[in-house]
Amino acid sequence: MTPDATEQGAGKPFHARRTYRLITAALGLLLCGVGACVLILADTAGVVRLAGGAAFVTVGGNMVWSAVTAKESWLSRLGPLP
Repeated sequence: MTPDATEQGAGKPFHARRTYRLITAALGLLLCGVGACVLILADTAGVVRLAGGAAFVTVGGNMVWSAVTAKESWLSRLGPLP
């Protein structure tokens, strides 16, 4: 007998479930890529480019790390926002 689909993740917090972790990792990799592109290709002032690119890479890296370790990322701790 297989467990019901609603009972499989009943004991786990939302950030430890497989689907949430995969989506978090994918979004984190996307943010890291966008941040790297901003650092390399942006045609703005150096300070703005470095601050923006570093912020994207940092948040994206945290999301990937959080997905690997099954912990909450910094972005998930912000919500719910009004």
